[in-house]
Amino acid sequence: MLLVFCQKITPRIQYTFTHVFTTALGIEIDFTSKLETFIAYTGPKMSYGKAPLGNEFFVEAVPLLFELGVQDVAVDIKQWKTYPTFFEVRKKESAFPFDLFAATFYLISRYEEYLPHVKDQLDRFEAKQSLCVRNGFAEVPIVDFWLAELLSLLKDTFPDLLIVESSGESFKPLIEVVSPYKYLHQSVFSNLATFGKALYQLNFWELFEQPMVLLGFRKDPWDTFQEYKTLFYKAKFNSYFFFLFSKGSNMDRGISIRNNSFQSLIKGVADYFEVGLLASFPANKKGNQFEKERKDLNVLIHRKIQKIRYAWGISTVNESYRNLIMQEVQADFSLSFPNIMGYRASTAVPFYYYDLANEMTTTLKIFPVVSNEDSLRQYSPVEGIKKLISMGDKLPLATGVHSFALSNKFLENSEVNKGYRSVIIDYLKAHDR
Repeated sequence: MLLVFCQKITPRIQYTFTHVFTTALGIEIDFTSKLETFIAYTGPKMSYGKAPLGNEFFVEAVPLLFELGVQDVAVDIKQWKTYPTFFEVRKKESAFPFDLFAATFYLISRYEEYLPHVKDQLDRFEAKQSLCVRNGFAEVPIVDFWLAELLSLLKDTFPDLLIVESSGESFKPLIEVVSPYKYLHQSVFSNLATFGKALYQLNFWELFEQPMVLLGFRKDPWDTFQEYKTLFYKAKFNSYFFFLFSKGSNMDRGISIRNNSFQSLIKGVADYFEVGLLASFPANKKGNQFEKERKDLNVLIHRKIQKIRYAWGISTVNESYRNLIMQEVQADFSLSFPNIMGYRASTAVPFYYYDLANEMTTTLKIFPVVSNEDSLRQYSPVEGIKKLISMGDKLPLATGVHSFALSNKFLENSEVNKGYRSVIIDYLKAHDR
């Protein structure tokens, strides 16, 4: 066990050090603010504060983890080794030239999203506002690289320090389903609109495909669930399916939750894979709407839904996540940038959400997601998959999880989509091997 000395043990310190050591590095820790206890301890130990107590392992602290509330904190990016860092410290005895604990807290708590910022048209935090995007390290889980350096230094300093190796999952594809069908079970108006658009655009393939599907001569192109089942059923990784199960809104136009075929499809998927709720746009801010959608899906599959992904991403961090906490949700898979690939919290390691408004660690576990379908499709199939593979290969910690979101439409077997379909199938098969 590693004993950590701080003159004042705040909720932020408990949260950050527990995440760093226990969750990310697999090291058991304990805290003390009693000098005599620290001196008497003969095992591995470190201090965190303004100055070292002696010649122990020491990291100099900036004020952030001792403060309350959200303030406009100065962040000045420096370079250390090959890594961007901030919260520079001056004590030569410090193991690092920056306060990596405060910097870690700043990034994974999403501190910057509590500060005044410009939002997009859907009231979401814009990627270009983020520290990691502005400074060019969005595609790298920089927190995890810092912690890998910390782990290496601790191993050198304390050769007998017990480290529990991770046995968790490192690869986690997510399938989000807004509408399982392109033509089937859609309203007459919707199908007429689709046909009219194809006619206007002279999309001859769609003009042929739509009536063939509706007449039963072809399979609906978005009904790719059997293919996903084939890819995932005996795979060496787990995959989660998130279904939109809402009466719909101007932003969410799926299949009616009363549709028998849709219900049978969800039940069939739930027989083989874990199913989560793809919460609608209104459910992001309306707790009663979220509760209704979750309850309806619970009733359908006869189990309590504990994994959530917001269909349009989280809007306001504290509002969206407080909604989930009040509903006793255990895991969220929404933390990504809405329009670019990257690590929004600069980490691939799942972490518990820290409520800055109430200064407390919550029970909601956040699983970072590096990309969604929209961000992946901004690139050519080859470029997109190369970037996705590269980000998955850059995980320096065994506790990191490479999680990305696709949809049922991503395997659509059409001329315009065949490139994306091909590269993602090859990627999933290769990873399974």
